[in-house]
Amino acid sequence: MKNNRLYFLDAVRAFAILMMLQGHFIDGLLNPVYKSTAYTAFNIWSELRGNTAPLFFTITGLVIMYILQTAQAKGKASFRIHKSLKRGLSLIVIGYALRIPFFHWLNGHFNSYFLIIDVLQIIGVSLLLLTGLFYVLKSKTTLLSIVLTVVGTLIFISEPLYRNLTLPQIPDVFVNYLTKENGSVFTIFPWFGYVAYGAVLGNIFLNTKLKPILNKLRLVRF
Repeated sequence: MKNNRLYFLDAVRAFAILMMLQGHFIDGLLNPVYKSTAYTAFNIWSELRGNTAPLFFTITGLVIMYILQTAQAKGKASFRIHKSLKRGLSLIVIGYALRIPFFHWLNGHFNSYFLIIDVLQIIGVSLLLLTGLFYVLKSKTTLLSIVLTVVGTLIFISEPLYRNLTLPQIPDVFVNYLTKENGSVFTIFPWFGYVAYGAVLGNIFLNTKLKPILNKLRLVRF
């Protein structure tokens, strides 16, 4: 089977995952005394940690689009679209499952804590949205890139509109994807914006002179 995976993208994704893990561990274990801007080391660590999630979501969009476009070129778009949709739904289910307070439920105590949205659900929803856009515009790569650029840009420039957004009239199962009022860690806005920009980069990689260079970096199969 022909190698299609890009080693350097896997390396960047692995780096982003490791950065997210160490960020959580250090934040949870570091003595609060040292969590101060008075310490240069803490400032550097804090800055790097702040860039980890944007990097991870951007790379996610790039890889998803790269895989979809590669499958389209091979005539296997339907299989890949089906697989991406299935994976997106799986991530959403797993994200909820990890937050289910089983012991509380067994004791008869029920609350909406498990409806809080975290990174897995947002990646899952982003995968569904990106795959859906690809399905609609898969034969029009340039238009797809334009749409993704516009969507990503609108998400970022409209940030003041949803920064403190509250939607009390909408059920928590939906509103948690849009606002942090109930404690969600990640939301669709602005994180899908990074995924959209990453997908545009994926299209650029596949449709410019970078492609021959990238082909030489294919070392791992998927």
